[in-house]
Amino acid sequence: MSIASLLGFRQRPDARQDARNRILLRASLLASGRPTPVYLLDLSRKGALAHADQPPEPGETVWLVCRGNEVLSRTAWVRGNRFGLAFDQGLPAAKFEMLLAEGRRGLVSANPSSPRAATA
Repeated sequence: MSIASLLGFRQRPDARQDARNRILLRASLLASGRPTPVYLLDLSRKGALAHADQPPEPGETVWLVCRGNEVLSRTAWVRGNRFGLAFDQGLPAAKFEMLLAEGRRGLVSANPSSPRAATA
C-alpha cells in the first residue's frame, strides 16, 4: 500500500482504454493550417504518443496524416516535445494493424541490435 493511499489520496484514473504499442513512424500533423513533421512513438486504436520539434497546443484539434491515413485528433497533453493525441474516432482494425506493423518495422530498423531485429 502506498503512502498516498494511506493518506486517503485517490490515484488519478488512467483514461486510456486500449493497449499501447511501441512503434516508430514518421507522420505529419496539420495544425493551425500548417503541416508539421512528427514521429509516432506509440499507438492504440484511440490515440498515440507523438514527438515534434514544434508540438501543437493542448486541446488543439489537428489532423494526423500517416501512410495515406488521415485521422482527426485532439491534443490531449503536451510535455516538452512529446504530446498525446486522442483520436476523434477509433481507428478501424485494418488501418490500426497496418500502422502497427509498419511502426514495429520502423522500431526494429532504428535499433538493429534489439532482440526483435534477429526475428524480423
